[in-house]
Amino acid sequence: MKISDYPCKHRNAAGFSQYILDKTALPFPESYNNHTSLATLAIAVKEEKNFAYCTLPFCHTVEAEALGGRISLGDGRIGPRPKEYSFNTLEDLLRASPINFSKGRIHQVLLACSSLKKRGEKVALEICGPYSILNCLIDISIFFKSWRKNPRLVEAVFAFISDNLLRYIQAACEVGVDIISYADPAGSLNILGPQYTKNTANLFTIPFLKKAEHLTDGRCLIHLCPKTTLILTGLDLADYQNVCIPENISYIEAALNAIGKIGIIGQACLKEDSRVLGNRNLRAVRLRL
Repeated sequence: MKISDYPCKHRNAAGFSQYILDKTALPFPESYNNHTSLATLAIAVKEEKNFAYCTLPFCHTVEAEALGGRISLGDGRIGPRPKEYSFNTLEDLLRASPINFSKGRIHQVLLACSSLKKRGEKVALEICGPYSILNCLIDISIFFKSWRKNPRLVEAVFAFISDNLLRYIQAACEVGVDIISYADPAGSLNILGPQYTKNTANLFTIPFLKKAEHLTDGRCLIHLCPKTTLILTGLDLADYQNVCIPENISYIEAALNAIGKIGIIGQACLKEDSRVLGNRNLRAVRLRL
């Protein structure tokens, strides 16, 4: 089958609108490191967009920062961005300490998730795939040069990132997160090309998602960016399974109702909250063995 791409409308969505900045009147960048402020921002964004859930953490840099990345947090209007690379080689990266979920911004994100759940909110935690993390840590050309010369080194890096992300998912489940939203904007088909996309799906994405689905075990729903879903289905590494849902409900309502019933979905963008599924079918993503 041919791999196709999903037209993303939210690539530059990091940072807050002037409405949110004015409404919350929170200081930046300090608020990114304060769980009370993060929860306040999440609720404000939810209300602004009229969503049925709160989303954290507003950027694609949290995991990388927790692995030693140097991040410029920005002023709220402009979201967090990598400042400079922390590692010169993949060997250096593999010597980095595993993520400590009891400190730093990643800890504040988890505390914010817990706080929101205690208020009765539905919470989606966005986690990043390997390329979005690596782009914040090292010159990505080093990664691809190493892949050609030393594939086992790249496999070790994939394993290192996978292990840390799985521990993140475990921590998220423990604080009651409803949805784990997985995306890798820096690892899309139009960036990697067909061959690297295929290799990444086989070496990282499928093994990682199988472990993640086993780990969540109905406690929360894994939501894939449709770019990832189309890669997996296009490579025959996954297929769809229709799940009957009530008539005329939104995609996110169907997703929230599916928690505990199915493991993975990803037919549309989670940010398209109000999209109504007229055919009464939610499409579960079934990973092939």
